[in-house]
Amino acid sequence: MASVEKSPVRSDAWTAEDDERLAQLVLRHIRTGSTQLKAFEEAAEQLGRTAAACGYRWNGVIRKRYRDEIEAAKAERKALHVKTQTQKAATAPTASMQEVIRFLQTYDEQYQRLREYVSAIEREKSELEARVRALESQLREGGPELPLSPEQLEEDSRTLFAIMERARKLLAENRSAGT
Repeated sequence: MASVEKSPVRSDAWTAEDDERLAQLVLRHIRTGSTQLKAFEEAAEQLGRTAAACGYRWNGVIRKRYRDEIEAAKAERKALHVKTQTQKAATAPTASMQEVIRFLQTYDEQYQRLREYVSAIEREKSELEARVRALESQLREGGPELPLSPEQLEEDSRTLFAIMERARKLLAENRSAGT
């Protein structure tokens, strides 16, 4: 009968501690929502092996022993995901409402400044219209001496129309911004 030779134990054989370490790393990655590939890469660094060797060992030997722990890790991951989504949902409306409030306050301040500016332009327009009416009245009456030359009167009229046009544009902008 031929003798069966026993091969010596490999120097790089997997130990129970290696298996345990690999299992704990993979389970942690499952719990946190990371991938098993990342777990194999991390295990490879810690165990001095390749990521492929770690993946092969996990899938071929270790995984079968940790079925319950894998399911528990997946449940933890799901619970963590739900908790994270709940926290995001709880804080998101508060943050967005604060942004809306800040926007509205800024908008209101700008609106008030524009209203004051338009009021000032309208007052100036009224004053200039009154001045034009007074000058026209003097012209019609043929009063003694005109305080303004026709050129000055024409220049004042152009200025008045420019101011009126600016006021019209501001009011139009204000109305379009309000809708």
